[in-house]
Amino acid sequence: MAVSTMSTDGQRTCPSCGNELSGAIEFCPVCMLRKGLPGATDSGASSVSEDTVEATTPEQPAQRFGHYELVMGEDGKPVELGRGAMGVTYKAVDINLRCPVTLKVINERYLGDESARLRFVREARAAANVQHPNVASVFHLRRTGGSYFYAMEFVEGETLQNLIKRSGRIEVKLALEIATQVAAGLAAVHKQKLVHRDIKPSNIMVNLEEGGAVIAKIIDLGLAKPAPDAPVEAAISTPGAFAGTPEFASPEQFAGVGVDIRSDLYSLGVVLWKMVTGHVVFRGSPAEVMYQHQRVSLPLDLLEDVPQPVVVLLEVLLEKDPARRFQNPAELLKAIPTITGALGARRRIARRSLHKIPQGVSLAVSRKRPGRLAPKKISIARLPVTGSEVFGREEDIAFLDRAWANEDVNIVTIVAWAGVGKSTLVNHWLRRMATDHYRSAQLVFGWSFYRQGTSGGSSSADEFLDAALAWFGDPDPRLGTAWEKGERLAKLVAHCRTLLVLDGLEPLQNPPGPQEGRVREPSLQALLRELAAFNTGLCVITTRTPIADIAEHERTSALRRDLERLSSDAGAKLLQALGVKGDEAGLRSASDEFRGHCLARCAGDQNFWVNHGRHFN
Repeated sequence: MAVSTMSTDGQRTCPSCGNELSGAIEFCPVCMLRKGLPGATDSGASSVSEDTVEATTPEQPAQRFGHYELVMGEDGKPVELGRGAMGVTYKAVDINLRCPVTLKVINERYLGDESARLRFVREARAAANVQHPNVASVFHLRRTGGSYFYAMEFVEGETLQNLIKRSGRIEVKLALEIATQVAAGLAAVHKQKLVHRDIKPSNIMVNLEEGGAVIAKIIDLGLAKPAPDAPVEAAISTPGAFAGTPEFASPEQFAGVGVDIRSDLYSLGVVLWKMVTGHVVFRGSPAEVMYQHQRVSLPLDLLEDVPQPVVVLLEVLLEKDPARRFQNPAELLKAIPTITGALGARRRIARRSLHKIPQGVSLAVSRKRPGRLAPKKISIARLPVTGSEVFGREEDIAFLDRAWANEDVNIVTIVAWAGVGKSTLVNHWLRRMATDHYRSAQLVFGWSFYRQGTSGGSSSADEFLDAALAWFGDPDPRLGTAWEKGERLAKLVAHCRTLLVLDGLEPLQNPPGPQEGRVREPSLQALLRELAAFNTGLCVITTRTPIADIAEHERTSALRRDLERLSSDAGAKLLQALGVKGDEAGLRSASDEFRGHCLARCAGDQNFWVNHGRHFN
């Protein structure tokens, strides 16, 4: 069996076992030692092999995993360092090198089929590439019987969770130091294009040394996955599945959309909140916690005893919109000295001195930005042509204005029968938005599912998906199932502040019956459900039937507006604008004759009334 050789060009780490080498030597001494021991096997950061395991029972784990032996406690049971959803973490000893290690054992039933196992192996290999003083190193992966395990650096000390439990709350200076070291570790994770996805106190080890110094290390990269910009072949976890701990998860984790390092920074914000207060930001059942992380404002009144600079830091870290947070750990690390300096000088700070907001992102809670910036791209040519005059719709327009300003609203549906004026209303609102640079929307995209012009008919969901994916920058709209395409489009739409208008959805909905109102096309089902759960902009839909697919989000993130027919007064004003002559009473009577139904449709064709020579007096 060959021994790992080392080049003499200055490399100082063994590619097989990760041993730090001093000087330029040809062979790794640790690997040589392991080869010389009876029964020794090759090790490596990403090696996978079969080993013989001692017989076990469900209650009693194996005592030996490869050349790692579990440490037994006084009760004769293995010493557990932690227990999670996928496996158990133990203290163990490398019997070859006689040094302590941390061993995470994951049962095969959590890894599903072969593709899931391969993803897990790639995950461990990726994690093994993270080398940083504030991250516990992963250096060995193997399979034994029905379980996988990987060995990590054993970190002296206790979990941050235990420290908080002992202390109640942690002194602000110490809390900031721990947060700083965790951020430095996340910078190393980010460098490898990974996202941890489960930053929480039980996954942070702290060692308080004499003299007040502290060492913090991130442990358990078991849920780590490649960031969205990582190579496709590095993908690990199942798309759309929630992974993490609800109390510490970011809003985007609950939505099942792609997450990046900003999600870990949100989780670090929750950790810092717990350190300085003794409790998490939001509490309740998993469903309640999910809703609060996505929709409810921070309970800042609970931070009365926390210094103002730290409160500002928490507000930035815990922004629900990832675009308003620090964009990477380096930005956070750059801001920390401002916080500590303000604490030492006992002065307050402004958010702008702490965090440079990316261009086009607001400091306020609402979607509106103080400085109006024109959208990067606009496409509304596929929307229907309607009349420019709108009467009696002031409340409906105000409703749309409020929806755009409210960050909690993701989708608005305008529901009414044909001819009442749904499309006219939305087009009028869009024209008002355009005069104000679309109120800082970054992208504006409109589509009608009714074909315009002489051809008539309706457009298909496939036609819409292909066109929209291409417009929003998808590299290949042809790839994936219909559902996957819808999910991809939702992520592209929600990636930045987008105003998406979908006109005339009813051709793609089920008619009256058991499935009334449900969207028939899987691609649109996925798109609307994803946007209802998470959206940084607003989707406005016109339809004749309420959308059953997003009914569970009504009155929270998806609002419905049932458009009423025009009043007599509004109808009379519309007739006057169309050039119809007559006194006020006669025009009101004419409006009532049509029950406010066809008037909106006629607004696009003034010749209708002129050709019929109608006079009302």
